[in-house]
Amino acid sequence: MASPDELIPQIFDAVERVLPPKWRHATFRVWATVVAYQTELTVVMTDGSSPEVAPPAVTNLLAALREAMYQPGRGTWFSAAFLLRAGEEPEATFNYDQDPRWFPELPPVAFARDLAAFPRADEWIPEWLRRVLADAAAMVPAPED
Repeated sequence: MASPDELIPQIFDAVERVLPPKWRHATFRVWATVVAYQTELTVVMTDGSSPEVAPPAVTNLLAALREAMYQPGRGTWFSAAFLLRAGEEPEATFNYDQDPRWFPELPPVAFARDLAAFPRADEWIPEWLRRVLADAAAMVPAPED
């Protein structure tokens, strides 16, 4: 399995390859579960304009990064931001605990499946995730007698 130190630069390289000439800064945002990925790329040019730029197709790298960053009992990240500034070192931040605020919202079962794939100890399940998991459990039909 590749390490985060190998995967993160590959993601930055993929983002940089889709950027137009004369970009000043770019933010690649990611929302992720084992069943769905959502990405968004915001670019600001040297003249202050902000063209629409399609994000790179890096779901395989993101999936590998979530797996590589999994901490037993702690889980893995739900969202991330990859920030590039021309002439500066890139930065990546990862959200393990806050509600990632998908739009549109994901069905609760997506988070239940994510927890099954990346288990968390009870003390590492944030309140928002507990509510979502309760909603997912309520959607499961009762077994027939």
